[in-house]
Amino acid sequence: MKERTNSERLNFASGNAAKTMKSWAEFIADNRLLLLFTIVFMVGALIGVMVFALSNTLISGELATILEVRVIIDGFRGGITALFSSCFSTLFLLSFLFVLGFSACGAPFAAVVPLFFGIGLGLTEAYYASTGFKGMVAAAILIIPHYIIAATALLFGSMESIRMSVLLSRQLLPNGGIGGLWQDFKLYCVRFLVYFCIAFSSGVADVCLRLLLGKVLLE
Repeated sequence: MKERTNSERLNFASGNAAKTMKSWAEFIADNRLLLLFTIVFMVGALIGVMVFALSNTLISGELATILEVRVIIDGFRGGITALFSSCFSTLFLLSFLFVLGFSACGAPFAAVVPLFFGIGLGLTEAYYASTGFKGMVAAAILIIPHYIIAATALLFGSMESIRMSVLLSRQLLPNGGIGGLWQDFKLYCVRFLVYFCIAFSSGVADVCLRLLLGKVLLE
């Protein structure tokens, strides 16, 4: 009886392991493009860290002027200015992705956007890590959260831009049908509107964190 019980337990564990592996395989298959772009984004961040680490003192000083996050001053006006500056790069890249979606050859360029944004994150992280422990804490609390929110918008924006670009390119093939993309176009616009809202929320998160903790971590 004991041997039978052990055998049943082994079969049960093997069945659970097989189900888990199947679930992971299905997840990877369904989200392979998202996983690919996430890896591209992380590679970009690694490249940014390496670029800062290999740069000489002069370049590091110039990068510090660009990458330094400042405390928000001047009340409401300063907050609005900080919100605009925080959102600008993400909104610009999303607009670029939106336009690329209407090009039959826009897919390769859309795939580069996560890499470019990741480089910016890597440079910023490396700069604050180079300033010491306080800088590392500032990067973890003030930089990474809003970058992750913005990166989410850009990753999904890249995927949607490529999807639309592929749909258009298929219509240029000899056997491709012309037209029939009105529903896809409306869905494309609605999804990008959501991505723009996510990008804006990343700026709001950045401003709120800097207002709450900026004086403690940045001064």
